[in-house]
Amino acid sequence: MQRQSNAVRIRLPALFADRIDGTSTVEVTATTVADALRALTDRHAELTPLVWTGDSALNPLMILFLNNRQLVRSGLDETVHPGDQLEIIPAIEGG
Repeated sequence: MQRQSNAVRIRLPALFADRIDGTSTVEVTATTVADALRALTDRHAELTPLVWTGDSALNPLMILFLNNRQLVRSGLDETVHPGDQLEIIPAIEGG
């Protein structure tokens, strides 16, 4: 994949990658974490139900890391910069 110099890189778990032909990294242009996630789901609509709930809130089963630092739920408004890496990890549920 060619790297865009002004892009934020989003690393995806296998659950997401399997839905978009095995792509495990997507680069988007964004100014906040929320913008990056919206750009991801705008480009890959099949990921929308994994990222967002029906009322457009972040799926509570997703954990986000920005540059290896876990974000709290309010971190969606955090500013991102070109070269930043956002990682999505599905929370593990027990039964």
